[in-house]
Amino acid sequence: MVVVAGLSGDSYDVDGEPFYAAGSRSVQYLCRDPRGQQRLYKLYRTPVTGPDAIESARQAMLSGRQTVLTAEAAGGSTGDAAEAVNWPIDLVLREGVLAGTVLPLIPMDFLQPDGRPRTLDQLWAAPGQVASYFRAGLAIRLSDIVRLLEDRQFVHGDLSAKNVLWQPAAPLAYLIDTAGLTPIDAAYDRFKDRYDLAVLVYRTLLPDAGAVGAPGAPWQPSGVPADLDPRVRALFDRAFGNGGFGRDARPSATEWSDTLRAVYLTPDGANYVPEALAVLDRHAGQPASAPATPTVAFGSPATPGSPTGWSTPQQPAAYPTAPQPNSANTALKVILGVLLVVLVIAIAVGAVVLTRKDSNKNSASGTSTTTITTTTTAPPTSTTAGFDKNTLNKQSTDKTPFTADALLPQSFTDSKGVVFTRHSFGPKDCVSSNMSQNVKTALQNNNCQQMMTGVYLDASEKILTSIEVFAFPSNTEAQTLYNGLKGQDQIWDVWCPTQGVGSSVCQANTDTLFKATYSSWGSQEYRYLYESYSLYINLAVDSSLEPNLEAPSRTILNLVGPDNYWKTR
Repeated sequence: MVVVAGLSGDSYDVDGEPFYAAGSRSVQYLCRDPRGQQRLYKLYRTPVTGPDAIESARQAMLSGRQTVLTAEAAGGSTGDAAEAVNWPIDLVLREGVLAGTVLPLIPMDFLQPDGRPRTLDQLWAAPGQVASYFRAGLAIRLSDIVRLLEDRQFVHGDLSAKNVLWQPAAPLAYLIDTAGLTPIDAAYDRFKDRYDLAVLVYRTLLPDAGAVGAPGAPWQPSGVPADLDPRVRALFDRAFGNGGFGRDARPSATEWSDTLRAVYLTPDGANYVPEALAVLDRHAGQPASAPATPTVAFGSPATPGSPTGWSTPQQPAAYPTAPQPNSANTALKVILGVLLVVLVIAIAVGAVVLTRKDSNKNSASGTSTTTITTTTTAPPTSTTAGFDKNTLNKQSTDKTPFTADALLPQSFTDSKGVVFTRHSFGPKDCVSSNMSQNVKTALQNNNCQQMMTGVYLDASEKILTSIEVFAFPSNTEAQTLYNGLKGQDQIWDVWCPTQGVGSSVCQANTDTLFKATYSSWGSQEYRYLYESYSLYINLAVDSSLEPNLEAPSRTILNLVGPDNYWKTR
């Protein structure tokens, strides 16, 4: 193992064997920083010697280091576009030359099962297999990321498909290969990113592979469809020089972001516009789009004071509320043991019976033994007269804000009279690396939109209860997922506070976790799916404690979701 010193003052323990050595410009090694965080060290095959290039790298590193370390200190991502860039976070200089760069690891959600990056050209290869709302949302997200770079006065220099990653669970992107980030005033071509962004947007929205031109000539579309919204057509004309526009007339990322929102999202940002999506469907050979889908996966504005670089709020969230300042963005840990979920649900005229929530018990011990129990609860508290709960069955009509306060009670009392209080919470992507593949596939295939997590502790701070609330386009997808997983072994996630009481649960070793006594339940209602999990914080192993764990894990299922929001309206 080799130790290298970074410009920041941190030292890194670098693995002796390369993690990836096939790159033409660098050899990559896994390393760890002084806090034990795993990083990637890129050792350049040819050191950077130019003072201007080294200074540009230093400025990018300072911006990236602040962004990455701030997000990690907060316990996870806020969904802000600044965190969708693989920023350099340290530089390694030797004898006045730049020998290498330290980077965060690429998030698992943007990697294929074999560990290779999921690049944007893979999405372009099968546009008809990707929903138009997803492609429109991804184009908006790409614009937001480049807008962030523009606001921070950086040029990437190589916004190509191989340097943009995406994930199938939500229209989110991640920008890599940031070694060439350059301040705008030092860039060789300050307008190159604008051209590259136009190509990314065009090919993400439309299946056109481009016109064949002279070798080395810039990529050009075969043509801009006549039925495309004129506002989008105008931007493409300027970007590709149609009508005599020059390089300096290329649209900025801000123009792309604002225009794409205006065309593909409703004015409140809550839904996509079906008529605009239908145009994309026609050119991708797809059937007409499904009803408009909320864009909950884009995140929301950062907590006041955090370094985002936005000049104005830029979130297309369905309900644009800032993250709660006390949010712990709970840490992730694989759920213990094997869970077996069985769906028992009443159906009436193709819809869930809205006065009933059937809870389905997973395992209550560290083994795969499962007890199946079904209960019927009393109807939820009455809401305002005239409120139609059938609207909760479709994302296009469900007006429940996707926030912790809307979906999760501040506190609850379980069936044994024990009071639990919410200690941490936060929105997450539906699919995470710790889930079993069948769970990931089911969530992806049924278009899961986003997950809200919450962690509750009892008054004595002895029991932790974790809850996941998954939202789908309609109750059809939610029911299909639940039926499809029936009888299968599953691994979901359990969540903990990032610090303080309860954080030790997710820090324990696997053997200890697997032995702990726990209770886990699941249920499905409206367009939502719920998964709960309770165990003692000290990871006690005692079957006699199961009733104390079953009470909160089962009770919480009857209190989360849209009923928590609408019962007081």
